[in-house]
Amino acid sequence: MKSGINYFLALGFFLLTAFLSGCATKTVKEGAFQKAQWETKAMIKNLKENKNQSLTIDIYAIKNERARFEISALLGYQVASLVMSPSDISYAIYPQKTFFYGKNSDRAFRRIIDLPLHPMNLANIAFDEPIRGPGWKCTLGADGFLTECENIQRQMKAVWSDRKEGKKKVVLTGPQFEMQWHFGVPQTEVQFKDDLFTLRQPSGFKAIQIN
Repeated sequence: MKSGINYFLALGFFLLTAFLSGCATKTVKEGAFQKAQWETKAMIKNLKENKNQSLTIDIYAIKNERARFEISALLGYQVASLVMSPSDISYAIYPQKTFFYGKNSDRAFRRIIDLPLHPMNLANIAFDEPIRGPGWKCTLGADGFLTECENIQRQMKAVWSDRKEGKKKVVLTGPQFEMQWHFGVPQTEVQFKDDLFTLRQPSGFKAIQIN
């Protein structure tokens, strides 16, 4: 009888260990999904003008293909909507009533912020993918996840930290700004509508083409 009890205890321990190992494997492979949705918070410091801004950024993305960012300020005030692919981008700035559209490149944001970074890299950061482009070098930690990407020539750096159960913090810095970006747990069981990654010029907005 005692040996039978020991058998079931051993079996239970084995199953529990297998379950926990499965959870650990899932945690290690957080970035393995192809599409996801995030709720994030960002604190952006304009070092040149000594100004801070707190934003909520909702992200909907398909890895390496499409991304949509909905950006709002305090009390849910809508600031901007952005839709992009590796080759094309469009975004509406609601306070300015301007709509930008055209080729996606490192210069796509130059009219609104000094950020010499291809905008698709913002989605790469969410997916724990390396920042891509000339001069960027990235480092992996012992767990296989990114810890840092740096571009010495452009004086830019991204540092990943505070990883816990899918949450993380990314600090993106440049010569004139610092962005502290807090990510919630990604929702990976998502079905995106066909028109989610389409952004049209809002009525009354001035259209500006990006060359």
